[in-house]
Amino acid sequence: MQAKGTDERELAAAIRKGDEAAFEALYSRYAPALRNYSETIVKDSNSAYEVVQDTFVSVWMNRRRIDPDRPLRNYLLRAVHNNSLRLVRKENARRAREQFLASESMESQTPDQKEVQDYDIDGLVPAVERLPEQSRKIFRMTYMERMKSTDIATELSISIRTVESILYKARKRLREELKKI
Repeated sequence: MQAKGTDERELAAAIRKGDEAAFEALYSRYAPALRNYSETIVKDSNSAYEVVQDTFVSVWMNRRRIDPDRPLRNYLLRAVHNNSLRLVRKENARRAREQFLASESMESQTPDQKEVQDYDIDGLVPAVERLPEQSRKIFRMTYMERMKSTDIATELSISIRTVESILYKARKRLREELKKI
């Protein structure tokens, strides 16, 4: 089948049967415009290129589901639109996680001086001693040795998130114990 010059219905039917020339014709016809469209959403030409490539790979992988009576152009536009939005949401979520972890890391790197002043210092040492071994060790490394979470994680062979989680729980437990004193 000669793919060039065919109407969209014949193109869709040929792709459905696995005609690679028809698929290449579809790609040549729509890829540049789809990349431009995706770039208006994702604001990055490399990401737009990846979105379009992934969309066409999906079309080829699911070619048996193509309905020749439905316009391929509309399907491709909707797929690129949805995939672009999905990528933007994913990137926004990744950035939000990074910012959250960075703020958590900053919080765990410096002790809250007001919090320490609000409690009886004499009661702090015994309360720290009652912490579980790992919590006690991480608490001391953070506040007494002034180590960063990343350094603690490396030294203890655990993840940074684990260090921050243990430290959070240790501080919470110490606050509760010191309020009772």
